[in-house]
Amino acid sequence: MIEFEDKICFGCGPDNESGLRLKLEFDDDTKTAYGEYVAHQLLEGPPNLIHAGIVAAILDETMITVNKYLDIIALTSELTIRYLQPAFINENLYIRGWYVKKSKKVIENRAEIENEMGKVVARAKGKYIEIDDIPQPE
Repeated sequence: MIEFEDKICFGCGPDNESGLRLKLEFDDDTKTAYGEYVAHQLLEGPPNLIHAGIVAAILDETMITVNKYLDIIALTSELTIRYLQPAFINENLYIRGWYVKKSKKVIENRAEIENEMGKVVARAKGKYIEIDDIPQPE
């Protein structure tokens, strides 16, 4: 798995107090990242609901984690999300993302979030462009 020295990533960085701090595991056989998450009050959009942008970030980070476990450095190029149910603050959410295919330097993954009742609250399709290294400002 690819690990970066920077531990302040908004999605997975353990040192980012304002971030999501997602902790995901990976199943090599199914090429699936999975985990649980509970959003706190500061991630609220409408009252008691997780902001849609945060839901998008969780899905994107899950698909990026799949790439990291497959030793692929890639940047998000396209993200399509279907919001199907409300995702509530302080609710246990179950996340999974999986590898679909790779064509040249484009990786396609999918992800979804289920609520405590087992209903899918959102699903995503992501395309990621493989790169040799993370770009740095000049």
